[in-house]
Amino acid sequence: MPITKSLTPLYAAGILLVLMSGCASKVDIIGEERVEINHHKSFQEGAFLKVVAELENDDNDETEGFVYQIEWYDKNGIIKDTTPWKPITIHKNQKVQIVEMSSVPDVVDYKIIVSVPEK
Repeated sequence: MPITKSLTPLYAAGILLVLMSGCASKVDIIGEERVEINHHKSFQEGAFLKVVAELENDDNDETEGFVYQIEWYDKNGIIKDTTPWKPITIHKNQKVQIVEMSSVPDVVDYKIIVSVPEK
């Protein structure tokens, strides 16, 4: 019984860590959601993580201008680097692919942040 009591806080902390890391969204849209991120994936190139994402403007009337950046995280969920904000324009009914690679090694996760201005 004493072993179970001593493992309980450690077990609970481990579950909390797994839940926190599993709940993190890889996409965050700031402002109006007029741009969609249809697909995104990552893969290792040596010690560096590369992200490929497809963004779409499914509006028939408007061209959308916005900025995006990628946050890069280590295995502990700590942010290690961030790309500069990059402007992009997607014309009506167009899809655009972005490709970014981390500039620091041993990054294992990412978040795409898209900032769309209010109209």
